[in-house]
Amino acid sequence: MIGKRLDSRVDTLRFRAVCTSWRSSVSLPSSDQEIPPLILNLPGPISYAPLFFQTTICRMDHVHKDPDSSSSSKSWLVKVGESNYGKLKLFNPLTNQEIKYSPIALNLLEFKFVELSKAFLLKSPHGFSVDGINKVVLFRVSANSSDENEFGILAIFHEVELAYWKYGAESWITLGGDENVQYDDITVCNERVYVVDRCGTVSWISPVLNVTQYYPSLYCSGGQKDLVECCGDLYVVDRYLDGERRRWVGIDGLMDSDDEILPNVGFTPTHAPKAIDFRVYKMDEDWGKWIEVKSLDDKVFVLGMDCSFSVSCKEFNGVKGNCIYYMDGDDYVGSGLSGGSIHVFQLEDRSIHKLAVIPEFSEIFWPPSNVSSV
Repeated sequence: MIGKRLDSRVDTLRFRAVCTSWRSSVSLPSSDQEIPPLILNLPGPISYAPLFFQTTICRMDHVHKDPDSSSSSKSWLVKVGESNYGKLKLFNPLTNQEIKYSPIALNLLEFKFVELSKAFLLKSPHGFSVDGINKVVLFRVSANSSDENEFGILAIFHEVELAYWKYGAESWITLGGDENVQYDDITVCNERVYVVDRCGTVSWISPVLNVTQYYPSLYCSGGQKDLVECCGDLYVVDRYLDGERRRWVGIDGLMDSDDEILPNVGFTPTHAPKAIDFRVYKMDEDWGKWIEVKSLDDKVFVLGMDCSFSVSCKEFNGVKGNCIYYMDGDDYVGSGLSGGSIHVFQLEDRSIHKLAVIPEFSEIFWPPSNVSSV
């Protein structure tokens, strides 16, 4: 009866770890992802068909064996995927790098995984991310549908076009596509899909795929916009850059032996400026206008490559709030994806530092630098 009520694949694995009888009562997850890898034909000029992958952003809690222990519990942020036979694969939530080293054995009876958000990504058949695709979200056709295949995918292509693909369809549907509009981010908040352009205009996409402006435009002067859901509210993070924002330009693709364009050569960024400041805005529902947020209090914003989300530092012992974690410059577009590519912006003094030089801020990510704290 318990096993039939498990809706998380991680919970299923923890359930099976209890003992041999529990393990035999529930079978392993049958596929590599909750949504099986889908082969999608993308709008041109991308000619190869990538795969659709889903991972889960989790808070990983260390559960003490002794319930009377006075020591405080520890938690970390981690991205969870799965390989064959139900084995977990852990990734850094920002860089997407697989975490192959763990300072201790990850016994699923001693660690609890709390789902925070979902992340979606398109990868080429060779396993690389697809250039020219900014962001991908899952779009449920109907929340009341009992058919698990009643879903679609919304994506931003080439920083200009919005496109939609319905499960089972042979092609994508382009939603408009004004060359004067450059879309930066797309997200789901309160079961609605929102998209923001570079001028700060936020629109929502209806179930019938109409794109409707959501409240007045921000008209803020930053060079890159991110959408973050926090406590049920939608925030816009405006990133100020030290140079002109990169634009995608077509180049002649190189062909491999299977006559496919190799990944990461169909489009290339012409410039990758670095962030010098951030502004955060929240919609005032009463007055119908955007207001600037001066402090995030105990909240932390994480601007990932495929998923942006928020957490409370109260859920992570010893972690500082009122800050934004992000990737920057050339690191953001694919080179040097390591701990050194992550930066932290602190709203209190508006300072920016590499995560590598402020180790106290790195404790929010797994694996911990201080093994004794586990």
